[in-house]
Amino acid sequence: MAGEVSVERHVLQTIERLACIQKQLSNQNSFQTAARELLEWCTDIRAFQRQFETALINCLTIVSQVAPQGGYDLDLGYRLLAVCAAHRDKLSQKSSGM
Repeated sequence: MAGEVSVERHVLQTIERLACIQKQLSNQNSFQTAARELLEWCTDIRAFQRQFETALINCLTIVSQVAPQGGYDLDLGYRLLAVCAAHRDKLSQKSSGM
């Protein structure tokens, strides 16, 4: 029982962190830090578990929208999207097609 609570708590904390990262990705001043954190997180295959998918896709959507804009880091955004594309087979069919 304690293990279940711990896992559930970890999942909720991770989803909350991804929501914070999503907000930071929208800001030029915090984009690089947030994108680097997300890039590091996505190098772990566990990042692509179903319970994180919606939050991850939300972050990647923001990256794809803002990275090409002036003041953001297109190369970093591309690297992040490339890492996730390499693992898209771990995502649902709907998300993997995005």
